[in-house]
Amino acid sequence: MSAKAVRAVVIGFVVAFVVALGLAYLDAAAGQPDLLHETLIGAVFGAITAYILGNLSGNRSIASASDADRAAAVTRTAPPGKMLLYVLREGFVAKMAGLNISIDGRPVAQLKAPRFTLITLPARQATLGAAFGGLAGAQSKPNEIVLDPPAGGILVVKVTVAMGLVQGSVKFEVSTDPEAVRRSLAYVTMTPADIPEI
Repeated sequence: MSAKAVRAVVIGFVVAFVVALGLAYLDAAAGQPDLLHETLIGAVFGAITAYILGNLSGNRSIASASDADRAAAVTRTAPPGKMLLYVLREGFVAKMAGLNISIDGRPVAQLKAPRFTLITLPARQATLGAAFGGLAGAQSKPNEIVLDPPAGGILVVKVTVAMGLVQGSVKFEVSTDPEAVRRSLAYVTMTPADIPEI
């Protein structure tokens, strides 16, 4: 168990204790103490807190790109023999949990939603992967998609997360109009890639 996961559990216990203690004080002041009721409500609040923090335990601290860097990124042209891969994370499901993005198994970025990143890579077939870390990783299936080099050197892949009965899943959609999506990215927060060029 990671340090962040342990911290999530500890904070959950603290929340449970504080809520139960607060309710016990209020019930005692009203002359109606009910230890079982107070403990159960505290436990529910503690469990919810631990669950939320556990889902976010895979997140890394990542700064956003500047407006100037984002503007430059969405107007770039692909260098000779290279392609520009824009990965755009959209959707509401698990939007605060960082989704780890990889190219050919190599970690390159982590995205929350709505955010995008840009990776320059050789104009060849490549495998794009996406998976959550932390507790969210145990609740969502990772996914991969094989990408072929685009004729124009620009490739945009939209990534979403879908909820399932037992597990969530990561979905990919390769844009058929990458230039239109690139124009819309001028208004989306950009996360610089850990490895901007492969």
